[in-house]
Amino acid sequence: MRYRASASHALAAVAVVLTFQAAAAQSIYLEYVGSPGRVGPPVTPDCSSWHELYPSHCVVHHQDAYADDGDGFISACDHIVLDGVSCHVDWVGPTYYLESMNADRQSRYVEPTGVSAGRDPTCETWHEIYPDHCLAHHVDAWEDNGDGLLGPCDVIYFAGEPWHLVGVGLNIAVTPDSPVEPGTWGQLKELFRTLFD
Repeated sequence: MRYRASASHALAAVAVVLTFQAAAAQSIYLEYVGSPGRVGPPVTPDCSSWHELYPSHCVVHHQDAYADDGDGFISACDHIVLDGVSCHVDWVGPTYYLESMNADRQSRYVEPTGVSAGRDPTCETWHEIYPDHCLAHHVDAWEDNGDGLLGPCDVIYFAGEPWHLVGVGLNIAVTPDSPVEPGTWGQLKELFRTLFD
């Protein structure tokens, strides 16, 4: 006699599969680690290094391969292979590394939530990547270092507190591609076939 699953058993099996897929779909925030003297982001499988900002701060990943979407530079919808794992590029933009000018010398990695012109960021909202992921900061004021561009040695104010802009890097947010192999779908179909035969 064959076991016939109820609809609740089938839904439980689907829920397990979807839970694993959701866990694998967590965004990873990475900052490009450039070579000395190199200008610009990598767009080829050039063995670049990427410093993970979130969720596992300070893990360094090796770039194995890269697939451009046809626009000639790293952008959303490209694919990058890091440590053998294919990832979809969801977002590309600047990373601002800030240090508090108070005695505590805290540091933060933040990124703009919208398009940044690279100039006066006053009234922009910045999203914190690390250490307080997803904390929003309103840029109250900006003191330029004199070059007219948002860059190192500028001062940024959040809620009246001054932050020294130490550096600007290239940040990408990626989502690992589905870890489910094509053969796994066949196995799942076979499981459901046996449950409902």
